[in-house]
Amino acid sequence: MLLRFFFALLCLLVPISVFAALPAQVPRQLVRQEISIRFYLAQGLLHGQAVITMPPDTTLRLSCAGLEQVSAVIDGRRTALPADKTLSLSPVHQGRKITLSWQVASNPAAGILISKEGISLTGAWHPIADKDMFFSLSATLPDEFTAISEGREIESGLGEYAARCEQPLPGLNFAAGPYSVITQQVGKIALSALFFPEDAELAADYLAKAAQYLRRYEKLLGPFPYPHYAIVENRLPTGYGMPGFTLLGQTVVRLPFIKDTSLGHELLHSWFGNAVRDDGQGTWSEGLTTYLADQSFAADKGQGPQHRKQQLLRHQAWVDAKNITAVIDFRHGDKDQPNSEKMRAIGYDKTSMIFHALRGEIGDQAFFAGLRRLCAEKKFQQVGWPDLVTLFSESAGRDLSQFFGQWLLRNDLPLLKVEEAQVSQKDGQSLISFRLLQDGKDPYQLRVPVSITTLYGEVRKILRTESLDQRFTLSVDGLPSELALDPEYDVPRRLSEAERPPLWMQLLGAEKKTVVLPDGKDLEKYLPLLAVLERRGCRVVKADALQNSELAKGSFVFFGSSAQTRSLFGAVEHPAAGFTLDVRPSPLNLAQVMALVSSSSTEETAQAVCKLEHYGGVSYLHFLGGKLEEKRLAEAENGIRIPLRPLPVGIPAQPRHFAAVIEDISQSRVVYAGEIHTDYGAHLLQLQLIQALYERQVQAGWKNGLAIGLEMFPHSSQAALDDWISGKIASEREFIQRSGYFESWGFDYRFYRDIINYAKAKGIPLIALNLDKNIVSSVFRSGSTDSLSPAQQMELAKERDLTLPGYRQRLEEIHALHKDAPQGSNFSGFLQAQAIWDETMAENAVAYLRKEPHRQLVVLAGVGHVSKENGIPPRLKRRLACRQSVVVPISAVSEDVQADWLLLAEDAELPPAGKLGVLLEESAKTEERPAQVSVSKISPESKADEAGLQEKDLILAMDGQPVASIAALKAGLLDKKPDETVLLKISRNGKELEMKVELMNE
Repeated sequence: MLLRFFFALLCLLVPISVFAALPAQVPRQLVRQEISIRFYLAQGLLHGQAVITMPPDTTLRLSCAGLEQVSAVIDGRRTALPADKTLSLSPVHQGRKITLSWQVASNPAAGILISKEGISLTGAWHPIADKDMFFSLSATLPDEFTAISEGREIESGLGEYAARCEQPLPGLNFAAGPYSVITQQVGKIALSALFFPEDAELAADYLAKAAQYLRRYEKLLGPFPYPHYAIVENRLPTGYGMPGFTLLGQTVVRLPFIKDTSLGHELLHSWFGNAVRDDGQGTWSEGLTTYLADQSFAADKGQGPQHRKQQLLRHQAWVDAKNITAVIDFRHGDKDQPNSEKMRAIGYDKTSMIFHALRGEIGDQAFFAGLRRLCAEKKFQQVGWPDLVTLFSESAGRDLSQFFGQWLLRNDLPLLKVEEAQVSQKDGQSLISFRLLQDGKDPYQLRVPVSITTLYGEVRKILRTESLDQRFTLSVDGLPSELALDPEYDVPRRLSEAERPPLWMQLLGAEKKTVVLPDGKDLEKYLPLLAVLERRGCRVVKADALQNSELAKGSFVFFGSSAQTRSLFGAVEHPAAGFTLDVRPSPLNLAQVMALVSSSSTEETAQAVCKLEHYGGVSYLHFLGGKLEEKRLAEAENGIRIPLRPLPVGIPAQPRHFAAVIEDISQSRVVYAGEIHTDYGAHLLQLQLIQALYERQVQAGWKNGLAIGLEMFPHSSQAALDDWISGKIASEREFIQRSGYFESWGFDYRFYRDIINYAKAKGIPLIALNLDKNIVSSVFRSGSTDSLSPAQQMELAKERDLTLPGYRQRLEEIHALHKDAPQGSNFSGFLQAQAIWDETMAENAVAYLRKEPHRQLVVLAGVGHVSKENGIPPRLKRRLACRQSVVVPISAVSEDVQADWLLLAEDAELPPAGKLGVLLEESAKTEERPAQVSVSKISPESKADEAGLQEKDLILAMDGQPVASIAALKAGLLDKKPDETVLLKISRNGKELEMKVELMNE
């Protein structure tokens, strides 16, 4: 906390002149430790001795933790170690001398391997002090072993090794083994490869690649800080960069991509992290090395923006809004430490992005000049963040304390948004104006690249902002169609939902994550993955115990297929053999993800699980026998993209005769005739299509070949539809009442009257495709399917895909218009309700087609429901492969509607209908009395009140026909016109009355 306080003052209050006045680091006397070691391979033991010399007037705290059988002699006097094996030595004027001896046993888990196959000492194998010191080392080696450690080798021979360090270090690492050694000279550097005999053929490629890295970084940063560099193979799984060598695990070395990635990273640590070291109070070297190695290698391949996006995705996956760790608090940590992914996302990814932003802020010349000064002036010294602020400020010629202060001291990242984007014209220029917002309480000072797409290319500009809400106006010559903020990920920031593909690491980093277990018989094959996820903090539930309403709360892993996966993604198709991990956005909460896992056996799962940690940044993985067969990254936007003025889409003006349309669609098993429900011309077009298809079939001798599917009727109306076509229902009024048309639909029945009557005349079956309105309404209001009864649940299509392309976006626009949505309703409920609607219609249509394999089905539904991309057609295709055609009137065309044919429908309107001008209420039928229709309110424009009709009157009959329901009354008015009169029989206070009422216009 002291460094944080000091740095905050330094960065936010101190002018650049004070930075320049800070004193240079003064050389000081250091403790020296001379170590000698001997190995006993058969027993897996190391015997060691160290002589430690303390300069006068220095203190020392010396830890022997991890060492066994330690004996200590201080200034010639044997001294017992305390219980914690730590010696605290006070200063004396003449200095002190400590002699220690100890023993260490082989313990690979602690980084200590002592065996005939090799020796690796990277753990606590010698006394460790609380300060840097100069080291020398001598080792007696087993025959045929070659050794290496930090420092310059001063003696080497059969069974002997000695080295002396020329820079102060906190400790030593050591490796030895039966190595095959190859050495070559690269300029002044002796470059070596120490590989085990079985991997000796890999050495040449590693040396060639290392030579390339040496030349690359010497050109960029200046001379290599050491006279030698070695690539050393280790029996243990390591990936370390030490002064003068890198220690790579044998399994790591054999991976083909390591020499193109990790080798360059570790070699670069020779400059940053080894020669110029972190001061122990804030690790900057990992972020800088990541930027100049990993990110730079990606840029060489033209993949710099993708790499930076992955860094930001990692940070957002592992570092949540509750993060309290700022970059200045990051300390280098091992990957096995708690919260290691979070700390690496901060110390490696975020810090790398900060250096990239610094380069953009001050330019290449000042940035690389600062790096060369850092390497030249701070060699073998400890350097902290304040030193870097001073150095780069001097290199840039301006104070960078504010720049560094915001990135190092704050624990968040900015989230950018664009609002109120508009395009106008002025003096032949296109002006793009918009508000750039930062989410949060305190703004960042940002340099934001933008790209404007025009008809003839891209225009790039730089925005400077230091406000939470700032308006910009940009001018371009061309016609702008899109504005993209930070399209190449130059700004350290949080990504928008549209930019984030679903990733495995996003699930692992989720605060709330749940594993959904399959049926008992399938659970065993997922147990290896279950064990890993439980260690990761996943809650575990059984599929049948998971409520639909819970699915919007957190991220989920589904083992195998279940009712939940089928209700969210429909039928999920994975390869039958092997192990598949399929990560998708949560349809009910785009901030979360859902992973669908399938496996053919326990063995397949076990072989894949050990590799999953290497693929956190992908969306889809398939393994077979432990071998990766396929990996995919889901599509997402690059940059914050704002559509400005989309270019018009051209439709070839080649009108086709109606007969050509019929010829084409007659080849389809299903024909969708889309409609705007209140567009009478669209309904006339539907009738024409049905008539033409029917007549064509008759002419071809195809009897009983056509059926009509109707969105307007729920499946519960099917008996009434059948009875109407068969003639069991004689009157239209009875059909309307029995089918429940007005209860389930409500639009003017006359829109569909001619179609329904034509079907009756020709014996064309009418198929009810929808489900009861109260089911959809319940899901919409409650936000889930949990409120439905078991009987209602049975009415739903079991497979429901909420993730079809463009579906969510289209529904979000519609939902935003529902300002009068029921209280408690939310988009999750609306999305599920609409998907239930579409999927149920598709399922009912397929059920009929399978029952009647020789019939062609014409589906009448709203244009949104018949969209080829995400309406009924793809849902029907998922269940039944067949040719489908979509026909919509041109009047209904929008960017959300995809069709095969656009037809110019007749511009027609229904004649006005006569209305009573009253609001009605209908009481339910009971054992004591029949259902009753009463007047609840009379319109001021109605003439009903002049005729004597009053509120609370019961309407018993109209023109001699009984009125037992509102539907019966509406059916009786179908053929009535405004200004006509009807004779009402009413009941008021137990008395029956008759009156004539003149109908009003609607």
